[in-house]
Amino acid sequence: MTSSRIEALVEERKGRRLAEASARALAALTALEDAGLSAWVVGSLARRTFSVHSDVDFLVECDPDAESAAFRILASEMRDFPFHFIAARELDEAKRAAMMREGVDASGIRAYANPAD
Repeated sequence: MTSSRIEALVEERKGRRLAEASARALAALTALEDAGLSAWVVGSLARRTFSVHSDVDFLVECDPDAESAAFRILASEMRDFPFHFIAARELDEAKRAAMMREGVDASGIRAYANPAD
């Protein structure tokens, strides 16, 4: 009985964290898009394996001189939620292609952020 209650609490916390991560990621992707920058969520949130301890991974494609602005936008929208900034230009072609296959844009994150829609 105890483990069932603990498991239920963990699942509840995971659901809240997933909703928060999704809402913030959606806001970040929208802000980047509004700034003319291309980005996708990759990693556990994109693969739908997000857990209580997951962060949000962003693959960002922009000129090197725009990376600091992109990072500031992500930091502003994600606030205290942990995230990784991955510059697409720094990846070899195979790694970039693999990440792009799993990448999710704002429309893909919207369902997590707004589960009632």
